[in-house]
Amino acid sequence: MTPPPVLIFGDGHLAYRIRALAGGRGHPITRLNYEAIHAGDPHESAIDGTTRALKGVAVGALGAAYLVDDSDERNLEVLIALIALDGALPVVASLFNEAVAPHIQAAHPNVRILNPAKLAAPGFITALHAPIERALRYAPAPLAVDPAPARADHVIRRLAIGFLAMVCAAVAYFRIAEGFTWLNALYFVVVTVATVGYGDISLLNSGPATKLVGISLIVASTFFIWMIFSLTVDGIIKRRVQLALGRRVYSHEGHVILCGLGRLGHFIAEGLLARGERVLIVEKEESRSSIDHVRGLGADVYIGDARLPRVLRDVGVMRAKALYSVINNDYLNLEIGLNARSFDPKLRLILRIFDESMSRNVRQHLDVHLTFSMTALADDALFNALAPRS
Repeated sequence: MTPPPVLIFGDGHLAYRIRALAGGRGHPITRLNYEAIHAGDPHESAIDGTTRALKGVAVGALGAAYLVDDSDERNLEVLIALIALDGALPVVASLFNEAVAPHIQAAHPNVRILNPAKLAAPGFITALHAPIERALRYAPAPLAVDPAPARADHVIRRLAIGFLAMVCAAVAYFRIAEGFTWLNALYFVVVTVATVGYGDISLLNSGPATKLVGISLIVASTFFIWMIFSLTVDGIIKRRVQLALGRRVYSHEGHVILCGLGRLGHFIAEGLLARGERVLIVEKEESRSSIDHVRGLGADVYIGDARLPRVLRDVGVMRAKALYSVINNDYLNLEIGLNARSFDPKLRLILRIFDESMSRNVRQHLDVHLTFSMTALADDALFNALAPRS
C-alpha cells in the first residue's frame, strides 16, 4: 500500500530533513514555501495568500502536513489556513515560541506543536558525559590574549594633579602677595576651595589683583571638584554595571561554559542546571530576555564575544569541564571551540554544526568529535508526532 502524500512547508534545514524522512518512507511529497504563498497580489493579506496557495494543493487528499519553516509566524499562518480548509488533517508544526501551543492543540486534537530546540537539547546535554573514542592528535597553537582594557582613569589623575598644583600656587601667592604665614595661606585656600568661608580671613581690603586671584581660585576649584566627583561616580557606576552584567574574571573550576543563549542554548542551560552542573554562559546580546531567567536558576552570565581569547580567559576556559558553543552559525561555533582548545587541549568541546558534511570533516580532520545538528536531533520526533491519515 502506497503511503499517503504529505505537505511539507518550509525551506530551511529542518524542512530538508523532514522531506528526506518522508521520501525515504515512500510518501509522495507536496512542497510549499513562503515565496509560493506570496507570489500573488502584493496587497493580499498573509492568510488570504496562504489560503489561495493551499487551494491548489488538494488538501483533502493529504495524509498529513509538516510546517517546519524557520519562522514561527509563517508556520502559524499556514497552520491557521489549513485548519480552516480541513480541520481533520493531521498537522505537525514547528514553533520555538510555545505560548499558543496549548490553546491550538486543545481546540484541534489533530494538531501537534513541537519546539525543535526543546527536542534537541537532551542530545546536547547527554554529550557532556559521552565517551570520546579518539584523543587529540595535534598540539594547538597558543593564542595571544589581548590585555584587558585599562581600568585606571587617567583623566581623573590629571585633574587631581592640576587641582593640587592650583592649591600649591594659590598658597604661595597669598604667602608672598598678602604676607600670610604659610599656615594661614594654606588655611585660607582650603576654606575658599571648600566654600566654608568662616570670615576670619578675607580679601575685602586686598588689592584688585589679589581679589581676581581669589575669584579665579573659587571658580577653578569648583570646576576641579565637580569634575573629579562626577568622573569618580561615573567610574563606580560603570564598574557596578559591569559586575552586574558578569563582565569580570571568574575563578570557577570544573564548570561548564555555554556560548550562546538563543533558542537551543536556553534549554541546554536549563537541563545542565537541573543536573547540578555549574554553568557559566557567554552571551553577546545583553538585552536577551532569557538572561534574567537563567540567572534566577543559578547560572552566571558573562556579556561578551566568546570568539575573543580574552573573554575565554576571563570565564576560566582553562579550568572548565566542557565548552558548548550553540550559536546559530557553524563557523562561529567552530572558531570558538578551536580558540578554547588552545587554552586546554583536553577540553571537551560540544558544538552545534548544522551542515552534516562539515560536521564529518570537523570530526575527521580537527578531532572535534562531539558535533550535533539541532534539526538532526529533532527531525524524527517531529515526523513521528502524528500518524498520517490513510
